[in-house]
Amino acid sequence: MNEQLILCRGAHRERFRLERFFGTDHILVIVKQGSFSMKCQDVELTVRANEGAVFRKDILYDRRVIEPVDLYLFRFQAPDGLIFASDHIVFRDRVRLASTLAMLEQLDTGICKDDFEIRNHLFRDLLTQYTLENEIPQHHDQRIAEAIRRIQHHLHEKIDLADVGAKSGLSYVQFLRRFKAATGISPSDYVAALRMQKAKEMLSNTPRTIKEIADVCGFSNEYYFSNFFKKQTGLSPSAFRASLS
Repeated sequence: MNEQLILCRGAHRERFRLERFFGTDHILVIVKQGSFSMKCQDVELTVRANEGAVFRKDILYDRRVIEPVDLYLFRFQAPDGLIFASDHIVFRDRVRLASTLAMLEQLDTGICKDDFEIRNHLFRDLLTQYTLENEIPQHHDQRIAEAIRRIQHHLHEKIDLADVGAKSGLSYVQFLRRFKAATGISPSDYVAALRMQKAKEMLSNTPRTIKEIADVCGFSNEYYFSNFFKKQTGLSPSAFRASLS
């Protein structure tokens, strides 16, 4: 992913200051509550809670608040084009989205509110979630689809990506290139994203210990899992779980 975050902030809008909007950077909007409409040419969309919208640069949009809306804005650049196939973004995994929004809200009120790096991690988590939910299932590279199924089945184990590629009939270089072309991310980033997704779901929905979750998600030990989780989210697994209560 080559998207570069420039700005991330929360906002409340009773109405948009500029209902006709033309931006020089791309903007991803995630709605926490409320709704708004957006129109580009002859296409009009309604964006509701737990959904998102993309305002692409150099395109004129009409937008209007329907219900007072709380949202997060991510202004970013995408040198190689956008990963988003549509201006309207719908996330299937609402638990994962809610945890990301909860961490953003915690940042807004905590001592780390000016920590851009954590916000960048959360922005990239949203991009990864979108890629996993929308790009991979639609691709028709059967060898990469087979490799993805193998990764998912063995997520709890140590995964040798060269071996995964070989079992799909590809050299390691071919595997890396075709996987990135199919999914928009590298195999290692995909494995990490899947493990993070599973870990967040278990921390949110089960009483299992941090060590048990580390084992199930394929981390070699609890210490490595905790460090990895904090590097990705800015929070330890325990702090993440506490933030949901």
